[in-house]
Amino acid sequence: MAKKLIKVGVIGCGGNMQRAHLPRFEADGGIEITCVSDPVKENAEDLLDTWGQEATYYEDYNKMVRGEDMEAIVISSPHSLHYEQARLALQKGCHVCCEKPLTISSRHTKSLIALADKRKCYIQVGYQRHYMPEYQHARQLIRDGAIGEIRGVVGYVTQNWGGARGWRLDPEMSGGGMFMDTGSHLVAVLLWLTGLEPAEVTAFLTNAGKQVDVNTVVSVRFKGSALGTINTFGDASKHDERVAIHGSEGSLVFHLHQWGVKSLLLNDEPVKVPASIKETTPDEVFFEWIRNGGQGYSPPDYALQVSRLSEAVYKAVSGKKPVRVAR
Repeated sequence: MAKKLIKVGVIGCGGNMQRAHLPRFEADGGIEITCVSDPVKENAEDLLDTWGQEATYYEDYNKMVRGEDMEAIVISSPHSLHYEQARLALQKGCHVCCEKPLTISSRHTKSLIALADKRKCYIQVGYQRHYMPEYQHARQLIRDGAIGEIRGVVGYVTQNWGGARGWRLDPEMSGGGMFMDTGSHLVAVLLWLTGLEPAEVTAFLTNAGKQVDVNTVVSVRFKGSALGTINTFGDASKHDERVAIHGSEGSLVFHLHQWGVKSLLLNDEPVKVPASIKETTPDEVFFEWIRNGGQGYSPPDYALQVSRLSEAVYKAVSGKKPVRVAR
């Protein structure tokens, strides 16, 4: 049986939309891009050339959202624009798939979640690790008590931000640097895996000659007794990432390198992920929610936790003292 066709509007036609989302649209086989918006027309032309089908181009996303008929909108734009773009889409009654972070403000994130609920729309956030089998299995192991009560977490991610350019280096557009961008993945997956609620943070950062943070070290006190560190280093040569979750009965340790999972260890022994757990993507799950009437959907409360923690981190750096995480 052919999949139900979903009419999609695209906001932001740059490299991430072209390299990450567009292949997922193609793999779905039931997506019609009806309209696209980007302030740089050449980006839209490149995307549509790759897509191989025509769609209406808008320089102004406001005009696109207000004037076009579509069921869903996929957003990959500068972080500071996410709130307004997603809000317009939800007000129109469109489901929203938005790149991370959902917004750079916890108040705005909370507002979007409430608006989606009011309009009976779905919000998806582009955190890929949530849909990788190793992470899904580890989350279940933690829930099943495999490592006991969580006592501490340690996570870091490295990346070469030396070649970064454009809006990511503009604090007004990005809302922050490496921690707000790539670091958002690390924060989201740690909170999602463990279910821990951050209560207080201290933080240090260096800009390495940029206008935004490149290296950031964060210490976190979670609600209860767990402690942790979350670190992002943008002056490395390439991507490397480790997450260690320590409990009263054992530990789980992830290692990723060059964006792929290299190992998952439970008490220093390799974990075999059940074949029944299949890898998927945020886009695939998003389109499935639309087709099945929202089965399996839950509001992205983890995105609110991410924005609250991120706000506290930048406040702690600015004030040079510990900051309580808003609730």
